[in-house]
Amino acid sequence: MTKSFLTRSGILPVAGVLALSLATAAHADSSNRVEFKNRVSIKVGQAMVFHGLRGACGKLPDQGQMKRSLERYNAELTTGRLQYGKPGVRRSGQCNGNTPVMETLFVATTPGREKIEIYGDMVTFIVR
Repeated sequence: MTKSFLTRSGILPVAGVLALSLATAAHADSSNRVEFKNRVSIKVGQAMVFHGLRGACGKLPDQGQMKRSLERYNAELTTGRLQYGKPGVRRSGQCNGNTPVMETLFVATTPGREKIEIYGDMVTFIVR
């Protein structure tokens, strides 16, 4: 009885709806507007959202792109490290409008000052 019920009830359509609902959760939250900050001044132990990593216009970055980006920038930084936050949106000149992004946070670990290009934009980090 159970086997025929599952076959007739259409477990595949239910699985399809579940998959779509999970995919929707990965979309950017348009109410979370990520603003670019070209200067971040914080204390050791603090963190601040200063930018957003985008994928292709209209899409969030994929896991591989996010990993490569963190590895590259964290190898260069001396006063802290980057990590990702929540999905959001930001204005992109290259995309001619708002596009989905993952929040990029700077986490301060060591006092100092440095200037670095991140995602094509110059950012100054000041850690006290």
